[in-house]
Amino acid sequence: MRVKLNKVGKRFNKEWILKNLSLDIPSQSSLSITGANGSGKSTLIKLIATYMEPTSGNLQYFENKKDYPIENIPQSIGLAAPYVDLIEEFSLKEHVEFHFKFRSTPFSLDEIITRTNFQFSIDKKVKDFSSGMKQRLKLALAIHAENKLLILDEPTSNLDQEGIEWYRDQILQKIGTCTIIVASNQRHEYDFIPKTINLSNKHKMYIESI
Repeated sequence: MRVKLNKVGKRFNKEWILKNLSLDIPSQSSLSITGANGSGKSTLIKLIATYMEPTSGNLQYFENKKDYPIENIPQSIGLAAPYVDLIEEFSLKEHVEFHFKFRSTPFSLDEIITRTNFQFSIDKKVKDFSSGMKQRLKLALAIHAENKLLILDEPTSNLDQEGIEWYRDQILQKIGTCTIIVASNQRHEYDFIPKTINLSNKHKMYIESI
């Protein structure tokens, strides 16, 4: 999926978090978004994921060179972020089964559980998971779906070193299969991505590498 931002801005009360931002993200490409805290990384992610609407400008989505309806975006993306909630009362098995009732995946339930290294937690309630396990579950739900667009905001938050290595292994397998956007200030979360956008402050954007 190609994503195009046309002079996009987002204002909260009287403060512009992003302003006059234009960006064209090609289909099946990978992009990392970096910047200091408060620079607008998560705001930009939420705009692209249609979690919020821009104050100014607009976003366009294209699939096979044709306009893709914005109302279909939520069903076409995988999103893992601190503000994405899990259903705490579900067991792991129940959560995975429920999630993939609405999303297609090439993997079976057992394959997803095994690929996530959760074989011994299948009946455990999500509310009893550690913060690291919850983060890994969010990533697994996003990564194992057949997405047109995969968006990850601070993907290794709360993960230990083994979890970080698991994340890198999983995301590297997704490169080139869909459009991938990673928002992060941790280089290990995005150093395999060739193009990086640095939101240096609320209004400016610099391309670090292509």
